[in-house]
Amino acid sequence: MEGPSAAKYASEIGKLLDDEEPDVRRAAAVALGKVGPAAASQAAGLAAALKDEDASVRAAAAEALGVLGREASSRYAEKLAALAGDGDEEVALAAVASLSALCEASRLAPFVDSGLPSVSRAALCEIGRCPAARSKHADLIARGLLHKDATVRLAAVQASGELGPACSQEHLAQLAAMRTGEKQVRVRKAAVQALGRSSESGTLHLLSFFRDSDEGIRHFAADTLASTGGEAAVSGAAGLLEDPEPVVRQTALLALGRAKQGFGLAFAGAVAAQLRDEDFASKLAAIQALSDLGAESEAGALGALVHDPSKGARQAVVSALAKMGPRGASEALPFLADKDPGVRQAAVKVFSPLHSKLPAEVARLHVGALAYCLVDEDWRVRLATVVALGDLHAAETAEQVAALCRDNDDQVRRSAVSALEKMGASPALVAGFLGDDDKGVRAAAERAFQALGGGRSAGDEDGELSEAD
Repeated sequence: MEGPSAAKYASEIGKLLDDEEPDVRRAAAVALGKVGPAAASQAAGLAAALKDEDASVRAAAAEALGVLGREASSRYAEKLAALAGDGDEEVALAAVASLSALCEASRLAPFVDSGLPSVSRAALCEIGRCPAARSKHADLIARGLLHKDATVRLAAVQASGELGPACSQEHLAQLAAMRTGEKQVRVRKAAVQALGRSSESGTLHLLSFFRDSDEGIRHFAADTLASTGGEAAVSGAAGLLEDPEPVVRQTALLALGRAKQGFGLAFAGAVAAQLRDEDFASKLAAIQALSDLGAESEAGALGALVHDPSKGARQAVVSALAKMGPRGASEALPFLADKDPGVRQAAVKVFSPLHSKLPAEVARLHVGALAYCLVDEDWRVRLATVVALGDLHAAETAEQVAALCRDNDDQVRRSAVSALEKMGASPALVAGFLGDDDKGVRAAAERAFQALGGGRSAGDEDGELSEAD
C-alpha cells in the first residue's frame, strides 16, 4: 500500500507508530514514507519517533520525514539534526539524506564530525552539492581534507571542487599539499580537479603536481592546467622547462602544447629549445608539443632533426611538420630520402590529403618531389606515394604512375589504376594494367578503362576489356 491512494489510511497507519512492537512501528514509518507528501498530517508522529528506543524505527522515521516534503517536515529539521549524536550509522545516514532532501544541508555540520566515516562522507557530499551550505561551511570542508579516512578526504576534496573560486588561499594550499601528503591516487586526482575548478591562483598550484610520482596524475594536472589555466599558469609551466627532472620537463611540455587560447604559442621558441634535450622522452615531448601547437615558426628547428639517430624522433618530426603549413611542407621534403622506409612513408603521407592536415593546394606544390618516391625500393612507400598523387589529382605525373604496371606488388598496381582514374588520365595509360596477372588489378583496370572512355573489343567473349591500340 503506497502512493496517494493510500492517503486516506495515513491516520490509521500513524497510530501504529505507538505500537508496542518495534517491527510494527518501523513498518508504519516505512509505509508513511511510501505514501509520501499525502501523509503530511503524520509528520508530528514521525518526528516523535525520532526518539524511539529502536534504531531501525528512528532510521525509518527520519527517512520518511524527508519524503513528506519541506512544507510538512522542515519544522522538524532541528530534531533531525540532533541525530548527529545518534550512535547508529543507519539513523545518522537517514538524517543526512532527509535534511538534504528538505533543503536543510546547512544543518549538516555536526554530522561531518561524526565518529562514523560513512556519515562524515555523506554529510560532506551533501554540503558540497548545496551552494548555501558549502559557502557557509567552507572551513569545515577544508578541515575534512585532513580526515584519517580516505573516503572522507575524497568527499572533502570533491566538495572543495564544488566550492571552486570561493576557496580561500589556505584552502587551496591544503589541496596542493596533498601532492606530497596524500597516498591515495584517486584523492590526489580529485585534488587536481578541484584546483582546476578554482581561481587562477588555484590553477598555479597545479604546477606542483607536475612532480607527482604517478604518471597519470602528472598528465591529468597538465591537461587540467592547459584547459583551465590563464597566462600566468601557462607561463609557470614554461618556467619548468629547465627543471632538472625529466618527467617535470615532459609534463610542462604537455601542458604548453595543449594550452587553450593559443597561450602556449608564445613559448614556442622555448619549447623548440628542448629539441636538444639529452633525455629522449623529453625530446619527443617537445616534438609533440610543437605539433600540438602547430608552431609553423619552429618548422626549421624540427627540420634540423633530419639526421637525428632515432627513427622514432624522425617519424614524430614528420608528423608534426604536416601541421605546419607551407614551411612545414618544405621542411618535410628531405625526409622523403630518409634511410628508414617507415620514415619515408610517413614523409610521403605529409602530402596525402587522406592522411594529412596539410592543405591540398600546398601539397600540390611538391608533386614533383613526391613523384620520385614512385620508384622507392620499399613497396609501402610506393603505395603511399601513388595514393597521395591520386588524391591530389596530380595529372602531370600520370605517365610515371602508369609505369607502375610493372611493379611487383599488386596493391601498388591496383592503387596506380585508381590514381589514374582520379587524375582523369588517358585510357591508354590504364591499358598496361588490363592484362595484369592479379584478378583484382585487372578488374580495377577494366572499370577505370571504361570510366575514362576506353572501348570494348568486339571479339572479347569473356567480358574483359581489351588493351587500347
